[in-house]
Amino acid sequence: MNAALLQWGLVSFMIGIFLSLPLAAVYYDQSPPWAKVFANPRKLKSAHLDFFTQAFAAGFVYLLENRAGSPLPAWVIIPLLYGTIGNPLILLLEATVLIRRGGMAVFYRIMKATSPASLLFAWLVIAATFLKTGPLIFLGAFVLTGAFIVWRQRGK
Repeated sequence: MNAALLQWGLVSFMIGIFLSLPLAAVYYDQSPPWAKVFANPRKLKSAHLDFFTQAFAAGFVYLLENRAGSPLPAWVIIPLLYGTIGNPLILLLEATVLIRRGGMAVFYRIMKATSPASLLFAWLVIAATFLKTGPLIFLGAFVLTGAFIVWRQRGK
């Protein structure tokens, strides 16, 4: 099995724990130094929760692999791990003033362009690998229904 899933899941979980400190400083203490760094507290809260969610997701994939008895190939695991850290990192960067200019702005744009796509790719492959036909058809119908609803509302 891919122990990297557990290791990076733990990294994601620990970052989520560490983010509780600035989150408390911004929300409960209204600390001016922390508020200057984290100008968007809602994004900070979103990043905090998303690091926990991604940690759960990495552990879930590890359990899927364990139960199935076959590890996923590296071309699925690498994009999954990249998105597991990258997606909440995007939210964390959006919470700060760091993304407005310079090298951090370039890094942010690259992450925003690549991380969600890599995570979506990995989860599509995982779903196609582990779901049986019935749940896979239901999932496809659910996604198509949502896309249809969004398409219908685009001009209103």
